[in-house]
This record gives sequence, structure tokens and C-alpha cells, in this order.
Amino acid sequence: MHKLTALFGLFSLFSFTLFGSSCRSDQRGSHLVIQLDAKTSRDTVAFITCIGPEGQMTDTLTHFDTKLELYLDTARFRSVLVSHDAGQRVRLFELIGAEWKEQTNFPEQKMKLPAEAPYLVGKDASGKERNLTDLYRKHPLLVVFASPEGLNTMTSNEIRELRAKAKPDSLIAVFFMPTTSDSTARLRVKRDSLDGIVFSDSLGVVSEARRLFGVEGQAKSVHFRIDTLGRIK
Repeated sequence: MHKLTALFGLFSLFSFTLFGSSCRSDQRGSHLVIQLDAKTSRDTVAFITCIGPEGQMTDTLTHFDTKLELYLDTARFRSVLVSHDAGQRVRLFELIGAEWKEQTNFPEQKMKLPAEAPYLVGKDASGKERNLTDLYRKHPLLVVFASPEGLNTMTSNEIRELRAKAKPDSLIAVFFMPTTSDSTARLRVKRDSLDGIVFSDSLGVVSEARRLFGVEGQAKSVHFRIDTLGRIK
């Protein structure tokens, strides 16, 4: 099982986000130094997830250094999960006493999506206001969260097969692309010969959606269906 998926499933029940903030304090708190493995040319995104008794928070680093220095508020966070190289390299650190220690045994548990679609409203990459509830009440949706690294989604053949199985209803694809550029989001979907509603993160809609659906730390693409009653399948 994918290590990052397993670990995020373990802590998903406590997930929350503070916008405009960070789990890393600036030169304050407990000092943790993490030396990562050498990066590949495509290894451009890392996730730092700080976990505590009240919840967790994920920071995304782009074009990061292999040496990470973190200052953590130990009153709020007692564990730190670091993932990079599209989730293939994962490190877990826990505060034991006054010392941070790396853990090598990861618990295995699947990612847990909510049973029903959360309320979400925002402008898509074309500037049109969209309400997710209005969308799925008219047609079942195929929701696709692209990977933060590479903006990978699904192939046109995969989507075509899912639509064929959904007859007589037709699936409308909704793509959440973790990029702040509307044009990049639209062009990437078009380049892959896909069609559907596209969201970028120019106004924070994708970050909010990833948080609400519990996929904010996933390194790979995630997809699932929402039926006309709002149930996630």
C-alpha cells in the first residue's frame, strides 16, 4: 500500500486547516532538522504534515532543499510527516519526551473519504461561479483531484470507460488542478484530451476542496464518483 495514503488515512478523522497560517513557526518552538534523500529532477514538491491531538495541518513546499529546518509548536503538534518524490519517499518523526525521533514502522490504513459530498462553491478556471451541490443534483459527477506534482489526472480512455458503465446517466468530470494559474489548469486538461469542469487554485478553491474531501496530503491523483443524492462512491 502507498505509504502516504496509509498514514493520511490514520489521521484523517482529526483533519483541519488554518488558512494563511503554517504548522511551522518562524525561529520559535522545538527545532527539528530533517535531511532528505537526494532529489531527482522531477522531485519538486514536498508535503510537511504536522499532527497533534486536536488536528493536523499540511504545508506544501516547492523546489525545496534536501535539508529541512522546522520550528514546531509542540503544544499543538507531536508528529511530523514528510513526503516527497510523488509520495514514494516518506519520513515520520514523533516527539518522545523532549526529543524528535524518526519512526520506521508505519501503520497501514486506507484513506477515508466522507460519505457525502461537502458544500463547495467557487469560480472555475473560466471564471464561472459553480455550486457543487447544483452540479451533482443534475448529473452524477466524476471528481478528479490532480496530483500536486505533475498535475496528473486520468486518461481519456479511463474516463470513457467509467462513463460507459454509468449509462443511462452521463458522468460530468470535475477536475481540481493544484495550480494557481487558470490557463495552466485549462491547458493541462485540454492537452490530455479530457473534457469537463476545471478548477484552478487561483482563488483557493482547490485547496479548500482537498481539505473538505480529506485528500489534501495525497501525492498521487485521486478520483471518485458523486451520485445525484450527494453520496460518494
